[in-house]
Amino acid sequence: MSTPGETRPEDAGDLIRRLHERYQARDWSAAEALLHPDVQLRMPATAEVFTGRDRVLALQVDYPEPWGELRVLRVVDGGPCVAAVEVEVAAPDQVFRCAGFWETREGLLYRGTEYWVTVGGDEPGPR
Repeated sequence: MSTPGETRPEDAGDLIRRLHERYQARDWSAAEALLHPDVQLRMPATAEVFTGRDRVLALQVDYPEPWGELRVLRVVDGGPCVAAVEVEVAAPDQVFRCAGFWETREGLLYRGTEYWVTVGGDEPGPR
């Protein structure tokens, strides 16, 4: 049982914040430790699905550098098993944002869906 003010590591919000912090630090082994062996990451904009720790991490590891400064803007914690995260990546020539939604299983990140956009990348429609 946690004491007041202590964050339980199994909380989904804590896990997802730590995952993105590990991504920014390029600490791949620490990031891997937060992912369930059968993790699945869906990216609806590109219709991609990455299954398993190796595939999810390869997405980050293989992304061309410099991919920018990654910051967690906010985490909406839905309790021990679900959380949402808003992430910003300030790349050298663009800014990207992500809304991610995650579930946990056995105290690890298990199923995620991420929606990525380029800030200012789309023209507003007619008004």
